[in-house]
Amino acid sequence: MSFRISTFMQYPGYTSGKVILSEGEWFPFIIHNLVKLQDDEWYYVLQDVNGLKHFMYAKYYENYGFKPGDEISCKIDRINCTGRIYLEPKHPYYSVGEMYDFELLNVSDFNNEIVLIVKGFFENRIEIPFLNMMKVEIIEEKMVRCIVKSIKKGQLILEIHSFCA
Repeated sequence: MSFRISTFMQYPGYTSGKVILSEGEWFPFIIHNLVKLQDDEWYYVLQDVNGLKHFMYAKYYENYGFKPGDEISCKIDRINCTGRIYLEPKHPYYSVGEMYDFELLNVSDFNNEIVLIVKGFFENRIEIPFLNMMKVEIIEEKMVRCIVKSIKKGQLILEIHSFCA
């Protein structure tokens, strides 16, 4: 008996169209509709380049300004074992790998872990673990320069680069 091992999973409908959707790649999607499902949550219905429709949880992207008819760019974040595709739309302001200045709101100690709390573009609070305990005593600056490491479910994952005056 022999088995063929593929480098990616094959999913009928996802890999049989004109474009193969694969994890980590960006594709255009059209926002077809906004619907409330049985779980009492709102979802965007997105149509991919092959004409297939996908659900994307709307709550994470309330500030993005999406509306039916918009074309948005989404990264295929993950394809699970049943073939469900999880999408992460391009953030309207931040890009992964880029550096930005954030207003420092607070420095907190949660369970002996120092956390900096900064303000994002949408006036949201973003927590950043701060590993250099020695510098905590001298943080007087009001701005923190950070690199956007990733964006998951609309939330920024930041890494501190430096403090600014």
